[in-house]
Amino acid sequence: MDLEIARHSLSHVMAAAVLELVPGTKLGIGPAIDDGFYYDFLLPPGAKFTPEFLEKISGRMNQIIQADPQFLPQNVSLAEARELFQKAGQDFKVELIDDLDAQGATEVSLYRTGDFVDLCRGPHVERAAHLRGTAWQLDRVAGAYWKGTEKNPMLQRIYALAMADKKALKKFVAAREEAMKRDHRKLGAELELFFISEEVGKGLPIYLPKGATMRRILERFVVDEELKRGYLHVNTPSLGRRYLYDTSGHLAHYAESMYPLMDLNDDQYVLRPMTCPHHFMVYKHKPRSYRDLPMRFAELATQYRREQSGELAGLIR
Repeated sequence: MDLEIARHSLSHVMAAAVLELVPGTKLGIGPAIDDGFYYDFLLPPGAKFTPEFLEKISGRMNQIIQADPQFLPQNVSLAEARELFQKAGQDFKVELIDDLDAQGATEVSLYRTGDFVDLCRGPHVERAAHLRGTAWQLDRVAGAYWKGTEKNPMLQRIYALAMADKKALKKFVAAREEAMKRDHRKLGAELELFFISEEVGKGLPIYLPKGATMRRILERFVVDEELKRGYLHVNTPSLGRRYLYDTSGHLAHYAESMYPLMDLNDDQYVLRPMTCPHHFMVYKHKPRSYRDLPMRFAELATQYRREQSGELAGLIR
């Protein structure tokens, strides 16, 4: 059986269990991911996912799998789907249907598993019993903004692990525990390489002398390797006019990950999220011939990304 299909099907089983145990929960999305699956929930006031409650969810999931309901696909019109989820009080599903409507869709796919119904393209297993051989466990709870935007409600996301069999799951969990012992955030503090200060702000590491030395060694290595490969090094400013990022398309398609525009000298400027528009200007500043190609520009540059909550983990994004 395809593991991704099993993981996606298990996410539906988890959502069905949560809805039974916590009536009034609003559903977000629940995809398969590299090591399992997750589902996002907006719980009623006062409800929360505790470790003990995750055990209840796991127990109910096992009961659903043993009951062996079918996963039944159904194509319906947008109007039918909207009415169905409006009656169920599933506002996020209605919003997704409205998004599909704006994109020109005329019908949507639903999947029914017993009394549970979800907006989903699938595919899924034919019956829940097909999931009995898959090894899974609910892993942790995290916060996640609806559609990844901080202006939207914060949902509770349950992450779960799912592997082909118990041996594979046990091996994955053991490897992850070993990796956690070597987590760079833990080692960074223990080896006095860097730290993150609450006074400075989240996601803003301060390199200590040892860490700065390691960084300098890496930077010199990178520059030397680039020179060997024919790169031409340039230096460009951290700011750019709005015009530059309008022209590149970043403001139209990437604005949520950029810092706000700044008014300076009767113009608007923005901290660059990447260097490519500046490097385009390096190429453009004088006429070029095909004989000049290929041209490889490189720069050790700071880029400024407006990361959302959950996108950063120490020095990793």
